Amino acid sequence: MEKQAIKELMYGGVKEIMNNSRYYYRSSTGRQFSSFTENGKMAIQEFVTEIAAYITDAENAELDQRARNMVLKELKGN
Repeated sequence: MEKQAIKELMYGGVKEIMNNSRYYYRSSTGRQFSSFTENGKMAIQEFVTEIAAYITDAENAELDQRARNMVLKELKGN
């Protein structure tokens, strides 16, 4: 998965969790009084743990691609 897709997934996922009152209390008084519920904290933790795996995969793929490019460049003699 590409980095941009991961960013969009992260934003969209957190937004969806926040839109559910079971997971997030949104205060009409202001954001300083809004907070995640206990269920929300667990959902965020699980979600971020899953996203972390995608981030690791993306970083490893980028590193592999850079290594391949370096080897090819050396083989071509440039």
